[in-house]
Amino acid sequence: MLYRTLWQFLLFWLVFGFISNAYADTEKTLPFQAGEKLQYKLSYRGILTSMIWADIADATLEFVPNQSTLDNHRGHQFVLSLSTENYTKAEIIQPVRFTYTTTLDNSLQKTLQVEEVDKGKSQSHDFLFLDWANKKTLLYKKREKEQLNSGFLNLDSRYAWEADGEQDIPDFLRQYPPLENNLSYFIFDEQGDKITYSRILDPLSLIYHLRTLPEQKTQDETAVVIADDIYLYQIQQQGIEAVKVSGKEYQAVKYKINRRQKPEKFFYVWISQDSQKLPVRISMDAPLGKLEIDLQGVIPGKSAQKTVSAL
Repeated sequence: MLYRTLWQFLLFWLVFGFISNAYADTEKTLPFQAGEKLQYKLSYRGILTSMIWADIADATLEFVPNQSTLDNHRGHQFVLSLSTENYTKAEIIQPVRFTYTTTLDNSLQKTLQVEEVDKGKSQSHDFLFLDWANKKTLLYKKREKEQLNSGFLNLDSRYAWEADGEQDIPDFLRQYPPLENNLSYFIFDEQGDKITYSRILDPLSLIYHLRTLPEQKTQDETAVVIADDIYLYQIQQQGIEAVKVSGKEYQAVKYKINRRQKPEKFFYVWISQDSQKLPVRISMDAPLGKLEIDLQGVIPGKSAQKTVSAL
């Protein structure tokens, strides 16, 4: 699907409660703070739009520190919310109400779990658990009803819930209300790659990782988990460029990012050359075309004096 493929690359701060000392120590070195929200517009050009740029979705990025994982560990979250509700043509193709939430440890170096929910047409819900104690990745999905066809030309159709997966689900996933006949909401999908790296990010936290890189660092490499696969990604600084988004021009550091095993597959991210180090643009190949994600507005974090709704 178009939006799911786009999100695998995408890849992308409202806070309540007490902020832990661990986060307070980390926050001093970060260019983003609790309360920051970044607002984006996604635009696509390709065969699906007759090679004309068309806006297809809105997105918001948030940082939510000091949260609990489902298995009762503390960490910090990055949240992406994506919606096509303001774009009629995109709604006709496939309405999307997608939320991606990743939780990292206090050092923002280890992804602990990733939850993907789409309440649009696909009605999907996936949960990725990185079991650092046992060095493995485990993917779970929402149990769905399967169509059972019978009779002449399969005209007599019935539906039944999917069977359990090959492994049982952990107790912390049983907090979701059971389905009919007391069936669990989640079922095991598959076991993925073993954890062999000390740092593993995911596509959304990778974008925020760029905001922490010193300008003089021209290359970096990190492991990234996508679904339940772990890949090494290379980050190469391409220099400084002027980028104009939403009527405002930024001097930005341009980064090229590619999977080490597939250097021909890459995308670009521009990070503003200022104290906020904002991701002002992301550009990549998309199915049958190109995708650009441009910053539209910033709600600053708790240390700022006022809210800016549009740049």
